[in-house]
Amino acid sequence: MANLFLLDIDGALVDSKNLELDCYVIAVKDVLGIEMDTDLSHYSNLTDAGVLDELIARHGISESRSLIHRKVEHRYSELVQQAIKESPETVSEVMGAKAFLDQMQDQQDTHIAIATSSWASTAKMMLRAAGIDISNVTFASSSDVLSRTEIMALAAFRAKQDSGVVFDRRVVFANGERNKNASQELGYDYVEVGNVSGNHPHIPNLTHYQAAFSRLALSA
Repeated sequence: MANLFLLDIDGALVDSKNLELDCYVIAVKDVLGIEMDTDLSHYSNLTDAGVLDELIARHGISESRSLIHRKVEHRYSELVQQAIKESPETVSEVMGAKAFLDQMQDQQDTHIAIATSSWASTAKMMLRAAGIDISNVTFASSSDVLSRTEIMALAAFRAKQDSGVVFDRRVVFANGERNKNASQELGYDYVEVGNVSGNHPHIPNLTHYQAAFSRLALSA
């Protein structure tokens, strides 16, 4: 039986103490002059590209969408890079993340993919800052498609292409209601990382992955 494990970055692999949101807000202000609402529950599509599209629509901005996205992403990347340089301790590996990736990549019947709501440039920057190497890991992000569901589906499609394997199980390791809902929409199993509530499998961090495997009747 072949398994695909789809991992989000924020909260599952990397702890950044809201650095990305702080930088995103400043980037939007710098480029568009907008004081964005920081209550993320007010956005229907909670990805870097999705939030920006909603801001463009709400404020009736007529400039080219692709140009706005390039400008905001560029400024955002600059701010994230600067914040990491000034306070490298702000970004760290979530306990057990690197060990989990290493162990799963050694399994013959298991493939790993990253599915992140961030733009690719900043997502990879965060991973590097946390000391996590994904050079041989399938990757999909908000730079590819707009919604969380589409990002997960694309990661699974690319994993199938990369591995040449048809997966029997697809399991998402992530954090938050939006990830759970997207997993359910796609019919993927879901493991909440870092949250200890709800009736779905949950673990405080990836050090405890065996507890989730037991709940889902997986072996590794």
